Amino acid sequence: MRIFNTLIVFLFIATLIFACGGEPLELSDHDWVVTDVTGSSASKDKLSNITLEFKEGQEVGGFAGCNEYRGGATYNREQIKFSTLYTDNEKCDDISLEERFLRNLENSATYTYSAGKLVFFDDSGNILVEMEKD
Repeated sequence: MRIFNTLIVFLFIATLIFACGGEPLELSDHDWVVTDVTGSSASKDKLSNITLEFKEGQEVGGFAGCNEYRGGATYNREQIKFSTLYTDNEKCDDISLEERFLRNLENSATYTYSAGKLVFFDDSGNILVEMEKD
């Protein structure tokens, strides 16, 4: 009877896993455009110029508002860790938005994907950056 109960529990868990997730999202299959950066009051127009691209070899890059940026990211199905992200340090009117965006990415610990939206969270579960497929 104990083996039967264990088998039932295993089948139930396996069913939940496949029903809830199916294939994991491959972040590198899409280019991402920012829709919100927590701590910034930037307009939708300014935010839509900020991008993120996951490249080969755990490299990331994109446009941060003033400069192109580059760095690395390691991630699995739910967790993510960005390395220090580097820019060319050209100044512009949107430099504070760029700095906030990069700092928020670097502070990201987890992410979710649902209905075309990619959302990054810090260790406490606070939203840091929201994006959508380009």
